[in-house]
Amino acid sequence: MLLLAVAAREIIFPPVTGFNPYQSTLRNSLHNVDIVTNSQFSGLTTFAHLPYANCFVEDKLDQKYDIAFLGAPFDTGVTARPGSRYGPGGIRQGSRRMSAQAGWSVYTGENSFEDWATIIDCGDPPLTFLDNTIALLQLEKAHKAIANRAAKTISKSSIPRIITLGGDHTTTLAALRSTYARWGEVSVIHFDSHIDTWDPKVIGGGLSHYAGVNHGTFLHLAHEEGLIRNTSIHAGIRAPLLRPKGDVRNDLRCGFEMIKARDIDRIGVQGIIEKLKARVGDTKVYVSVDIDVLDPAFAPGMSENFFLSSLA
Repeated sequence: MLLLAVAAREIIFPPVTGFNPYQSTLRNSLHNVDIVTNSQFSGLTTFAHLPYANCFVEDKLDQKYDIAFLGAPFDTGVTARPGSRYGPGGIRQGSRRMSAQAGWSVYTGENSFEDWATIIDCGDPPLTFLDNTIALLQLEKAHKAIANRAAKTISKSSIPRIITLGGDHTTTLAALRSTYARWGEVSVIHFDSHIDTWDPKVIGGGLSHYAGVNHGTFLHLAHEEGLIRNTSIHAGIRAPLLRPKGDVRNDLRCGFEMIKARDIDRIGVQGIIEKLKARVGDTKVYVSVDIDVLDPAFAPGMSENFFLSSLA
């Protein structure tokens, strides 16, 4: 029988205080520690780590831009679940893995952050949550402050573009008012499960004029104010209507055609794209996307949940 001598493993416990005398030597030798790697998870959180600029001050900005991200922390125009005032912060948090350094598309081979446009994040304007009228005026003023500056790449456009991070859909009314001041009437491509052209008398207006301005009426109001063209279109509509015929008649009066969610089964993605392009033609276009155009399986925290989406 062969006997093998096995030495017991030596176990060394650290000092009770947790202090190792070697640490002092280690500290002195690591004066060049790395604070760049993974720094995308710390510091000021902008969308995709874009440069931040306070675009709301009247002083001239040193930095010119072509596209600006703008947060709209507003959710007191909803008829169901509030909470989207935290949307701009949530979107920025979710974009932390995006950056110009890692922005090359595997599909196109292009990097939108490194293309012709200089892109910045203007942060959020201070919107009151106690008065919707004042809040929408504050947001409109913020839009105009951004759009009224000269763009950097004049060969493309003298007017900067704005990407708004909501916020409930009522905020689009302020955006369209600002857009009209710089671009005139625009066609709207509206991705949503609801039409949002309801007459204020149907949603809210029966209570007061103030209540008639909400996330279900803003496109009706935009039409009445002459902000949008009669070449607009919805995509993804699936939510029920409040009136059997009156809502659709009013929607047509407001200048909209409708692509329903299930149309994608009939004509496919390319068919949807062609219908959108044919509708707006060569007009100036404002694109608005409501998160509830997705199925609740993909966005369960939305204000209005309706199943049977284009992605169900």
